[in-house]
Amino acid sequence: MVSDSARESLGTSPSSGRGVLDAGFQVLQAISECPDGCGLSVLSRSTGIPKATAYRLAEQLVGLGAVQRVEQRYFVGSRLAELGRQWQVAPMLRRAAQRPGRVLAALTESMVAVCVLDQGAVHMVTGFNGADVFLSAGPGSDLAFRTALAQVLMAARADPAPPPPGYTGAEWHRVRTAIEDNGSVAVDHFDVANGLCCAAATIRWNGGVDVAAIGCMSLTNRFPPGLPRLVAHAAREIEKNLR
Repeated sequence: MVSDSARESLGTSPSSGRGVLDAGFQVLQAISECPDGCGLSVLSRSTGIPKATAYRLAEQLVGLGAVQRVEQRYFVGSRLAELGRQWQVAPMLRRAAQRPGRVLAALTESMVAVCVLDQGAVHMVTGFNGADVFLSAGPGSDLAFRTALAQVLMAARADPAPPPPGYTGAEWHRVRTAIEDNGSVAVDHFDVANGLCCAAATIRWNGGVDVAAIGCMSLTNRFPPGLPRLVAHAAREIEKNLR
């Protein structure tokens, strides 16, 4: 429990725990941004919390296992790391995608991934046939944005964002237009790498993320017939499961 003196330093009353809670998260955020450890002076400066109060909060978090102290520096603790490992991206989408994703992977004998774009970052919700391993060791950033999966995610953004890395304005306009003309489906005919083709479709879902999509990646020298249609059908099945 945070002491009354700490509350006083934070300008909060005992009945107003929100300020103390916010300060605790500020401390955790600052520590997480310092992979080499966060000293007390840096902690106080980066959070704007008085040094004495920052020290008390950090030590209380050490007692909870959320933070660990090594000499005079603070690091993320084992308990917080364990909680982080339990975090799921879009759990409702993950559940809704299980059967359609497995069926698509079986029909195409390909890797299938369901991903979301949230606050500019791409997260994989679930994968089938080794998609998680493949995507984690995928191509560099500019090439990655040329995959069909990345294209549909980026093209569906509501904000007037600039083109993704590796695209000129005119080129990206052509890509977006083609995706719209194809019913929110993008196709990569071995554009990123020889022997790798991909088709992806937007999943229409208002679930707290910017955009969701399903993509099918096939390691073959021949583009699988009907792949865009199968991917689009899987996206619609996921949408039905989300209703």
